[in-house]
Amino acid sequence: MKLWDRHAKMDEMETLNYQGWQFLCAGEQLPSGLFHASVRHRSPKDNELHTLQLDREKFGTAHEALARAKALAIQWADEHDPPQ
Repeated sequence: MKLWDRHAKMDEMETLNYQGWQFLCAGEQLPSGLFHASVRHRSPKDNELHTLQLDREKFGTAHEALARAKALAIQWADEHDPPQ
């Protein structure tokens, strides 16, 4: 049985600059103790962070979730025009 301490949250984050976009990718711990990928981007219009995606897939480590978040950010950027 996996024990989880609510106060020992262990997220892993990394910025990713890709094709003119600036992303904040993270592996965020859920209350279950598992992790999910989150992708946010900095809007060139207002310089604010906006959430693009909170992935439903669950991972055993923050590192795995972070890798998924970076892949999702790259996929998103490839499907959108670069910022002006």
